[in-house]
Amino acid sequence: MKKKWITMLSAVLTGAMIFGLTGCGGGEKTDDVAQGQTDSDKPSFVFVCTGQLGDKSFNDSANNGVTQIAESLGCETKVIEIGRDQTKWEPTFQDLAEEGKYDVIITNGSSSSEVIEKVSQEFPEQKFVMFDTEIEDGKYPNVYAISYKQNEGSYLAGALAALVTTSDMEYANEDKKIGFVGGSEHPIITDFLVGYIEGAKSIEPDIKVYISYIGSWDDTAKGKETAIAQYNQGVDIIFPAAEQAGLGCVEAATEMNKYIIGVDSDQAMLFKGTDEAKANVILTSVLKEVGNSLVRMAEMEINGTVPYGAYESLGIQEGGTGIAVNEYYEKNVPEEIRTKVSEAQNKVGQGEVQITSALGEDQTKIQAIIDSVAP
Repeated sequence: MKKKWITMLSAVLTGAMIFGLTGCGGGEKTDDVAQGQTDSDKPSFVFVCTGQLGDKSFNDSANNGVTQIAESLGCETKVIEIGRDQTKWEPTFQDLAEEGKYDVIITNGSSSSEVIEKVSQEFPEQKFVMFDTEIEDGKYPNVYAISYKQNEGSYLAGALAALVTTSDMEYANEDKKIGFVGGSEHPIITDFLVGYIEGAKSIEPDIKVYISYIGSWDDTAKGKETAIAQYNQGVDIIFPAAEQAGLGCVEAATEMNKYIIGVDSDQAMLFKGTDEAKANVILTSVLKEVGNSLVRMAEMEINGTVPYGAYESLGIQEGGTGIAVNEYYEKNVPEEIRTKVSEAQNKVGQGEVQITSALGEDQTKIQAIIDSVAP
């Protein structure tokens, strides 16, 4: 698996979720599917998923972006799902670079940055794009990295959670307790957490935040168990940043009549029409607009303006993060709360609020922020 306006997931949800799943190594099953009319004069892209598709979260957002690159921009695309077995990562990227079929190789840099940095030096003519990571400027001239100011989106989630837990909403209780569940301890997850804490404290300085880690990104059963434990301690709303494992938290909220804030994709809308009970407990989602950022990158690639050798950090202002405003948010969250969240968003967007980032910050300061909300 840092700034400015509340966004909605639109094109990502309206496009058909068509993709090719191609295993690498070990004789895995392959299933290639065309992704729309392509123009041979335009650049081609391959997305290597070092996780699992179907998470209704981070990887699906990236996959949907690749689908839009094919359908909207007319570029040749392919998706290769290789899972979390890291022994497959380096040879997969080496094989793709050596083959040279695709102009740009895309992957999740938060988990595979070291591999890409190594392989990019072995194949200097191959272009690589990593999302959710940063690189040292100028060191890797054929690599472009995209990072996200997820602490901005999670700040709004924290404000919402504090407003909900102190409200008279149906599933809220009298305790000023909210929850955060991470897949594992990771700087990006800590960045989510710090923004969430600061947003919550901006509304309720005495708020308590229960923090747990699943120890997995895909164990939904463990995610459900972790959420149940928090709910049983008086938490009434949880923000899970745990990719597929976080879907277990959604199951727990549905069964226990509690609330959830989704992550990465507009998760309520992804359940619309298939599981309304889950859709209705997801009050909003913190959007890390991976898909949109990849479409933006592809447009720049077509125009020859991708800043290879550098990274860009996309916040609310750049459409890189925000929270979902959808029919469930408008139906289930009282207008008074929505207005206050919007006011918080405006302050962040105008630079009136400075949100701490866990990325590159002194860890003593980060720990003090976390300790300040300990139960």
